[in-house]
Amino acid sequence: MKFEEKPIEDIQARKDYRNISIDRVGVCDLKIPLKIKGCEIDSEKDQSVQASLSLSVNLGPDQKGIHMSRLLETALDFNGAFSLKSMASFLIALCDRQSSKDSDVKIEFDYFFNRHAPVSGKISPQPYKCTYHGEMHPEGIRLTQSVVVPVKTLCPCSKEISDYGAHNQRSKVFITITHEKKNENNPIGICLEEIIGIAERGASSPLYPLLKREDERHVTMSAYNKPCFVEDVVRNIASELHGNPSFDSYELRVLNYESIHSHNAFASIGKRFSSK
Repeated sequence: MKFEEKPIEDIQARKDYRNISIDRVGVCDLKIPLKIKGCEIDSEKDQSVQASLSLSVNLGPDQKGIHMSRLLETALDFNGAFSLKSMASFLIALCDRQSSKDSDVKIEFDYFFNRHAPVSGKISPQPYKCTYHGEMHPEGIRLTQSVVVPVKTLCPCSKEISDYGAHNQRSKVFITITHEKKNENNPIGICLEEIIGIAERGASSPLYPLLKREDERHVTMSAYNKPCFVEDVVRNIASELHGNPSFDSYELRVLNYESIHSHNAFASIGKRFSSK
């Protein structure tokens, strides 16, 4: 069957008469392959990941809808490796393509870092849940990078009162670093690998996917020599983050999956702005 060729009206561009603007409209849970760059101290290294994207813009009160397909087209137009630094260009491109003033992009992905066992030196990949988030407003651009870092904690109280050993558990550190009013040329002064290192130094011990017996002994004894309450961990990490000139603010939360309680313990520190 052959259909008659005729002009197709742009329905989204019709006028809307309810006079109500929309803060954010777009797509979410968009899964695409991406090459991510800038997570490691070696800024030239990149990694192919499966990413989950949320892309949105604002919509003025007189326009019926946005052009959803243009969101995905803009994402696919970004060739090469994507980085937090390139997020600024991405946000600007979204606004230009949709004739919007505001745009918002969130990219969630697992990034694998090689972990070296402390004694044997065995190398194994460990995934870290990471997020890049960018917001563009007429006042400027805000970029954030977030990571969840698994660590080990050993209870100081348990060590002090017990004749043998001490209870310990796996914990998670949630860190979000914010860079305010960055443009396309502003450098990003800290990467996810450095943030992970700060989180691991604040705990009783890092975690490793692969441990031989000599490594297990080292990890167990190292943690015993560095007992930490959840309060200690959050303060240890905050002491490295606070006042760091590489970013503008941070949010920090530590969660202990308690091994002798039926509940968990947490501690958090809100936004603290650097002294720059």
